[in-house]
Amino acid sequence: MISCSRSHLNLARTTAVLFAVQLVSVDASAAPNRLRPFSPRTRFQKLLRPLRPERCGHSTSGHSSIVSRDNSFDQQLREWMRQRDADIRQFSSNRNKKLQEKPKVPALAFDIDGVFKMGGKYADFGAEALKKVREAGLPYVLMTNGGGGRTEAQYADEMNEKLASFDSTETSTEDDVYVDGDSMVLSYTPFNTDFDHLKDKPVLIVGSPRVKAAAKHYGFTKAMHMSEYTARHPTINPFADGCEKDGCAIDDSQEIWDEDFHAILVFTDPEDFFEGVQVISDLLLSSRPGEVEYEKGHRIPIVFSNPDLLWKTQFVNGRYGQGAFRLSLEACYRARMENLGLSEEEIKERLGDFIQYGKPEIAQFDHCRRAALKQAEEMGVEISDFYMVGDNPLSDIQGAVNMQELADKKKRDETWQGILVKTGIYNDGDNPGEPDLIVDNVLNAVDHVLEKHEEDLLKRDEYVENVTNEQQDSVMGSLR
Repeated sequence: MISCSRSHLNLARTTAVLFAVQLVSVDASAAPNRLRPFSPRTRFQKLLRPLRPERCGHSTSGHSSIVSRDNSFDQQLREWMRQRDADIRQFSSNRNKKLQEKPKVPALAFDIDGVFKMGGKYADFGAEALKKVREAGLPYVLMTNGGGGRTEAQYADEMNEKLASFDSTETSTEDDVYVDGDSMVLSYTPFNTDFDHLKDKPVLIVGSPRVKAAAKHYGFTKAMHMSEYTARHPTINPFADGCEKDGCAIDDSQEIWDEDFHAILVFTDPEDFFEGVQVISDLLLSSRPGEVEYEKGHRIPIVFSNPDLLWKTQFVNGRYGQGAFRLSLEACYRARMENLGLSEEEIKERLGDFIQYGKPEIAQFDHCRRAALKQAEEMGVEISDFYMVGDNPLSDIQGAVNMQELADKKKRDETWQGILVKTGIYNDGDNPGEPDLIVDNVLNAVDHVLEKHEEDLLKRDEYVENVTNEQQDSVMGSLR
């Protein structure tokens, strides 16, 4: 016959130890001395209390036979093990419910020009601001009404190089990464996703020479740059290089007008303002402007990527942007249609072919929102508040207002707030629009968000620690 103290007690204690290991996990990398909510000492005492020797048939005053008490002890042990299993299930259930509720954190959207740089000159506080956001582990997106014809990855690489050169923090290195291509939303970024139906169709693209490479990168296989089009039709612009006004005669007898564009995509401001107004007006009126001035049944959309009238460069005052080009084109196009005798109804219909992207348009902000939500999903968190940090009340701040109205309409569990900085277009005394906060610069804006959401970030850190401990428990369980 086996002694209780050498069999049942050893079995019970071993089982209790395993149970305690399941309940207590230590995150050795993050907090070596921080234990899970259940204290192992207290838990051991509760678990071993019904298993003391005197309750197994032993007495301190002498040896007693355990034959008559063996069944009773087995019943106690089985009951204890059933209770142990129930405790484990309840504990795991409660813990899983907490882990399923993702923590909520803020996300930031930053303008670039007037916030991090003025033309080619970068601010020395920009790198520190982005470092703080990255170290805090927050989703963030850089959203600009520019882009200059670069791809998102090219712009990110250029920004990283520039920010590193102006980074005054002690830990800065040449290899620091402040932003990547997936965190960039350029003025024409939506062209890549919203116009798939045009990618195998002939389209005219407008902007700097390198926008052609960006269009090809997006998959527009039949894109033609404005300069290529005017080279095929040299008389369309009387002020083009090589033949000014009536200074020369060009043989145009062999010209073929077979481009048949399905759309005009304005990536950036045209290099030649006059040429842009002239050629685009021609193409909106006719598919073959050299043969027919006006085709009644001809209608194609023109898509603008940036509505800004002014933008911030190194010059002391704002400079005209793509918004100024649209206003000029629209005025000239209307005047020409009136000159052709079109009715006001048809003029309005044709002006309806103008499609606008860029801040403050909801379509642009929706791309920014999706980029931030994708980051949040990868981080295992949810976004509670979006902060738009910018220098332009008409684009940055108004965009945040538009998104808040949309969130209210769709009953989304999120808020949008605009933070206006004084390093760009906006100056004291100007109409600020409807910002939630006005600060000196982007670093102040980041500090405000981090301070306001300090408690949320602590909860997020606790959640991450619990997830890590859950993973450790899973590994330990597989080894037992």
